[in-house]
Amino acid sequence: MRKLVYFVASTLDGFIAAPDGSFDFLPLTPDLAPHLVAEWPQTLPTFAHAQLGIDSPPAGRFDTVLMGRGSYEPGLKMGVTSPYAHLEQYVFSRSLPPADYPDVNVVAGDPVAFVRELKTQPGRDIWLCGGGQLA
Repeated sequence: MRKLVYFVASTLDGFIAAPDGSFDFLPLTPDLAPHLVAEWPQTLPTFAHAQLGIDSPPAGRFDTVLMGRGSYEPGLKMGVTSPYAHLEQYVFSRSLPPADYPDVNVVAGDPVAFVRELKTQPGRDIWLCGGGQLA
């Protein structure tokens, strides 16, 4: 059975975002980037692969990414509608119209039931990206 893995950057006291939802206070330090490229390349956005020297699609632990609207929206603001095109992408949202976001799978239903079903399907592990509420 596939595993659901929560993999995020956080502060020592467990915050993944500022009170306003921003995350620019979590810097990508010079020693962190090479580690992510070597060990977790599939967790880096597809648009950064060429710049970072990552083969596409990158090998790794995950073949699927789950995110909420709050994790998906920063990319949208940059014009990126498919941040992890090298993975099967699911965005949990009750307010995003699926037809408007064809590059990802928008899931409006119960996330728990969806993940339970997804875990029974063949494949590699499932990355839970970000956190927050279903919007």
